[in-house]
Amino acid sequence: MNFEIKAKDIAARIGKFGVSGKVIETPAIMPVYNPNKPLIGIEELKNEFGVEILMTNAYVILKNDALREEVVDKGIHHFLNFDGIIATDSGSYQLMRYGSVLTTNPEIIEFQGRIGSDIGSFLDIPSLPDAYKPRAEEQLEVTLKRAKQAKSINPRFTVNAGIQGAKYIDLREKAAKEMGGDFKLIAIGGIVKLMEDYRFSELVDIIAAVKKNIPANRAVHAFGLGHPMIFSLAAGLGCDLFDSAAYALYARQGRYLTAHGTKKVSELSYLPCSCPVCSNHDVSDLTAEELLARHNLYATFEELNRVKEAIKEGNLWELIQMRARAHPHLLSALERMVKHKGWLAEFDPVTKNSAFFYGGSESLHRSEVVNADNRLKRVSSDNLIQVYPFGAIPAEIADIYPFGSAMVPERFAGQTYEMKIRDLQKIRRIMDYQFGAGAGGLIDDDVKIKRSRKTRRIRWVYKGRDLIASVRAKDHFILPKMPLAEKLHDLFEYPKLRVVVDDEAVQFIKEGKSVFAKFVKEIDPGLRAGDEVLVVDENDSLLRVGTLFLSPREVMDFDRGMAARVR
Repeated sequence: MNFEIKAKDIAARIGKFGVSGKVIETPAIMPVYNPNKPLIGIEELKNEFGVEILMTNAYVILKNDALREEVVDKGIHHFLNFDGIIATDSGSYQLMRYGSVLTTNPEIIEFQGRIGSDIGSFLDIPSLPDAYKPRAEEQLEVTLKRAKQAKSINPRFTVNAGIQGAKYIDLREKAAKEMGGDFKLIAIGGIVKLMEDYRFSELVDIIAAVKKNIPANRAVHAFGLGHPMIFSLAAGLGCDLFDSAAYALYARQGRYLTAHGTKKVSELSYLPCSCPVCSNHDVSDLTAEELLARHNLYATFEELNRVKEAIKEGNLWELIQMRARAHPHLLSALERMVKHKGWLAEFDPVTKNSAFFYGGSESLHRSEVVNADNRLKRVSSDNLIQVYPFGAIPAEIADIYPFGSAMVPERFAGQTYEMKIRDLQKIRRIMDYQFGAGAGGLIDDDVKIKRSRKTRRIRWVYKGRDLIASVRAKDHFILPKMPLAEKLHDLFEYPKLRVVVDDEAVQFIKEGKSVFAKFVKEIDPGLRAGDEVLVVDENDSLLRVGTLFLSPREVMDFDRGMAARVR
């Protein structure tokens, strides 16, 4: 299994997830396909919904004599006529629901290997959220033993490693630490009941506990989390895969899925959706389970695509805040999410393509505010202005992200500064904010600063005839050229501002190739994705200047994908 990040926002990532030679894009939804009771057939899943990964239950196949023989003979892909990624469950759901299953951990692991599952599961013991803690501890110990057993039975098998521990954060942390080192795909299990009971705040703490205690390069599957109303929140916390049996289960109950919650079809007067099902049928038609299941799946994919677009555009915070207003318990979950703001700020890019939209009191705790608060301490200025929600900031840096793009209600609108500030002062204070206290002193009095003729914004800084820095139009960040980078390198001690690459990558970096994570030996932990960085070799010789793509923790944990884009 391999995984690499292609775009990111908060702790969410659009990634390339590969297994068995097949690659899909995450976040991804795995529709759960029940061969005994299919509401939507495989051909329709492939051709109409574009499904590239699905989930089915190996235990159900194992216990059906006729089905088992055919699947073993043909293999799961040929049997289902599906050449995408197939993940199989082990029977843990049945174990949770009925209290026992008629198989063993070795048997179900070996069976999944025999039928050719791309992703399998060991027989973990799901604990209900409110299980008596000693009982949850016992069940977790069994789960951890079975995880090790799965590794020994088939070391090459990609395993959906189920993290259990009920609502107890210390147990979740323990499981994450033990399994995070052995498995590349981590599944957060035992959360369906939390979803059903709208206990979203506890769900947030569980996801955060797992994510904080596993390497950043692990793909994370939120087991049983298939309702679209929670996708943005879970993705923002770093979940990459979701599975949905809800589209079919809810259809059998006459329930209509939306990104804002669930409606009973019997209580609807109109269809608030423009999917192919709702566009071509009346409310009365959706009493048919198959039609309702198709709508539910359309609604599921629509919201997932909306989440991915938000990640790409850098406005996932705003989507989460909008979704949180759909239900008080979702709003409570968002309030719980921002309690993890310090951790989230480590992963969130320090600059984005989108504006900073104030969406409620939670905006006071967004990653942009946390990171800005830390960096404002670097800047000394007598020209302070109020910019909500960041407080007093130096007027010299008011144009840079996030201050220059903050959109807030009129009652919060701060003062506009009319004081005459020299361009030289602006560049120096931006340098301090961006790179560290004292960086502004590297800009000499005799530099020439040029503005764009079209926008009249500062764009270039020259020393004599040499261009030493440009100013990026979208966020007003300074992009140092090599002469200025050399001064930064001399001013700040190792490893400040540095991305250190091994000798194997040096020549490629000199030629202008991007820095890949697997070649990074060390990195300044105070950097953030989006920062301008100094790329150096192991002797601290400056090679190039670049823009950091991943967070420092991601850079050190990943062995695939780009770490920094070199100019």
